[in-house]
Amino acid sequence: MSVEHLAFRRPSATPATPAHPAVQGRAGFRTSFPSLFTVARTGRLPRFARAAAAGAFMAMTLVACGGGDGDSGVAAPTPTPPGPTQPETPAGPVAARTLLIDLDAATYTAVQAGIASGALPNLARLNVQPAYSGGVAGAASQQPTLDMPGWATLLTGSWASRHRVLSNAPRQAVAGSTVFRIARDKTAGQGAVRYGAAVASSGLAGLLSSDHEAGYLDTLTDCSTQTATTDCVTTQAGQMIASDHAIVLAQYRSAKEAALDFGIRSPQYAATLARLDAAVGTLVEATAKTSDRQWLVMVTGNHGLSANSQDDGLPLLPESTTFVGMNQPGNRATSAAGAAAPARLEELYAYASIADVAPTVLGFMKALPPARDYTMDGGPLTGAAPVSQLTATVLANNSADVKLQLNWVAPTTGSITVLRGGEVIAADLPVGTTSYVDTGLSQAFSAKGTYQLSYTVQAGSGGDAASRAILTPPISYVPPVPLAATLRNGLVSYYPFSSTLPPVDAVGNSTMAPAASDLPASAGLVVPGPFAGTNGLLVDTNFVTAAGLEGYRLTPATGFDIAKGTAPQFTLGFWFRTPVCVDRNNVTVISNKSYVSGGNAGVAVGLFASSGNQCGVAFNIGSGGGVRADGPTGPYTQITVDRWVYIAFSVDGVAKTMNMYTFDPVTSTTNRVAVGKSTGSVDLSKLSPYPHWGIGDDGTGTFLMNKCNGSVTPPYTAGKCATAPTYQQLFGDIAMWNRVLTDAELQSIFLSNKPLSTLPAPAKN
Repeated sequence: MSVEHLAFRRPSATPATPAHPAVQGRAGFRTSFPSLFTVARTGRLPRFARAAAAGAFMAMTLVACGGGDGDSGVAAPTPTPPGPTQPETPAGPVAARTLLIDLDAATYTAVQAGIASGALPNLARLNVQPAYSGGVAGAASQQPTLDMPGWATLLTGSWASRHRVLSNAPRQAVAGSTVFRIARDKTAGQGAVRYGAAVASSGLAGLLSSDHEAGYLDTLTDCSTQTATTDCVTTQAGQMIASDHAIVLAQYRSAKEAALDFGIRSPQYAATLARLDAAVGTLVEATAKTSDRQWLVMVTGNHGLSANSQDDGLPLLPESTTFVGMNQPGNRATSAAGAAAPARLEELYAYASIADVAPTVLGFMKALPPARDYTMDGGPLTGAAPVSQLTATVLANNSADVKLQLNWVAPTTGSITVLRGGEVIAADLPVGTTSYVDTGLSQAFSAKGTYQLSYTVQAGSGGDAASRAILTPPISYVPPVPLAATLRNGLVSYYPFSSTLPPVDAVGNSTMAPAASDLPASAGLVVPGPFAGTNGLLVDTNFVTAAGLEGYRLTPATGFDIAKGTAPQFTLGFWFRTPVCVDRNNVTVISNKSYVSGGNAGVAVGLFASSGNQCGVAFNIGSGGGVRADGPTGPYTQITVDRWVYIAFSVDGVAKTMNMYTFDPVTSTTNRVAVGKSTGSVDLSKLSPYPHWGIGDDGTGTFLMNKCNGSVTPPYTAGKCATAPTYQQLFGDIAMWNRVLTDAELQSIFLSNKPLSTLPAPAKN
């Protein structure tokens, strides 16, 4: 980069135009020496100038920034009567210009009080309203309510999850594009358009240095070494306005210093705010002197402070509450100017944020990126209105079925388009749409892992479009495990369930029907199954015959009863859902025995009353005479109510062991209830007392009536025996094997998230 000579400027009634359009000296002085504290796309000072410049600096230190008072603890100057914020609209073409003023740690409460008392007349003209800093507490956007992260947000329109400035540590760099870079890229080839910043803090100068060195920011003045930083910033920013910089950033630090030194309720803090208000008035007046220019003036406090005036960075209400003010009409349906400070964080998030500042500047400058390239968490506050209060929630995390739900408040006009990573995934959603669930993440992820995605929601289209983006919380994706091909081996009966009744065994070795032909049709209904696009069977024992028969029956063909034989080996597996848990006693899920007693001969899976959102599952075999073997009973195995879970029960008559499993997608757990548990003294040749299995009932088909042990007899009506309640149960993908399935095979059923009907057909020889 070539060396450009910088110049001090001598005092004059009207500031002289700098010798070079990209060169700013300080405090209105001009000399042949380069400035030591102004950087203007110069690189390093020429060697011959360093000694002379150093001497000039020492001689002029006391007057270099106008010789103003210190920046805190001083009496307030007499407020300047407000003048017009905007010049009259010229007849010819108008160029957009922006003045962004950052009053670090000027709290909304103090500014609001100063406006009400008339002490801050210039801020009063800028329609100051509450805004939040620090992102949303508990969300991916949360960031410390400190200067450096706040500056990075003002520069990028994004929170720390994108810009990566996480603290006040020195020598941090902003990740992503700043407002200056985006504007520069947009105006490339449009002639000499200049951007400038006059800052009171070295940390902000450091954040801006890379933009300056890359040529995105033409003029960067670091006033941090000056005693009167407020005057220095005002003078330098005023010169940038006068020399037609298109975007001018003026950052002040004196409010924070006064707060830390004296407290936010001190007269010194109030006096500092009045001094800053006068500086705002000076800069606004400077914009009014330009011709053929329309100015957007924005002011913010960056972040708040704790109730005891500490700069602690916590995600609490006082620290998160700041303000945004501007001279242009906003795009929100109702104006929040002068609104009371919110009493809760949740209420604060209904207002604008400091992330909205950069998009507002870019929108006014006609430099906003299109939706496909839009990655700013903020949205413009002027022009077309974007969605607001955009949130992202991960559903079914850590699974193959993980989804992402977006919610927002929609503007009153404009259809909605949703983009993921710059690609449209939903277009032309109706006006007023306020949510969208992305169910296509399994196509977006190629492997198991934790991902973070950027979504953009656009309201409107064409020139009336406005966008807002959000970075998701971590999304954990677990690819579906393929169904084990060996699950075809020994599959004796399988009910995938369809849209018609009675159900049909896909293998053809059994039948299923209501327990009695005179059962009402409502005793069994087709319902949505455990997988998308599948069906299930609802068994409802509120419907019963006069003989007390209820539920459905699965009747194996001769030779295909898995529980029959001297040493049967079998596995019973099915997806199950109970809308509510029974409130007393127990009921049957599947059984081929009289389940009024677990000591009766046969096999049973039952359901016991439990607490909370759980229900207890029981596993039982018996051979009569009270001889029985059970799974855990204290407590029973817990499953989630009103969710599909997979239940498997295996008996190995040769090894005289049994295995019991529950797979709960809600808790993402595999519960190996009992593996290799001894069958004890049970005579395993007596596990098939009935030629059928009750589905939603036991082998008798009269389970609920039998619970009264003979005291209730036909004619029977539902609930006549009240020992156990009537119930509804949902079944899906019922399967029976004449062998004991392995742990890996059962895991594949659960983790594949697919029905057995999707198993590929065996290869032909």
